[in-house]
Amino acid sequence: MSYAIVINLDYDNNPEAACQEIWDVIKLRMLEAGFRLDNRVYTINRDPKSAIDIARGVIEGMESHLDFDKKHVFRYLKDFYGYDMDHTTNLLVPSNEDILISTKSKF
Repeated sequence: MSYAIVINLDYDNNPEAACQEIWDVIKLRMLEAGFRLDNRVYTINRDPKSAIDIARGVIEGMESHLDFDKKHVFRYLKDFYGYDMDHTTNLLVPSNEDILISTKSKF
């Protein structure tokens, strides 16, 4: 079972340089925690509770150890949510109904 965590920073209300610094640390810590980065989505093969606990632990660990301009890391977050990958549909590939399998051999 794969679980996904989405983290987006609030670039609209924070300096780009600070957001980039925070993103670099988040990325490093999430990868160290066992997540795989797929574009802007972190995935892990864990049950939902474990995945959520690990992701929260990463961000809370940053909160307690890093000081970004005397602000809290959570103030830089725009989105921080998780979802079960079983409920994800990749719209870049055809749907199952669009894939035709022929049982006739061409040879």
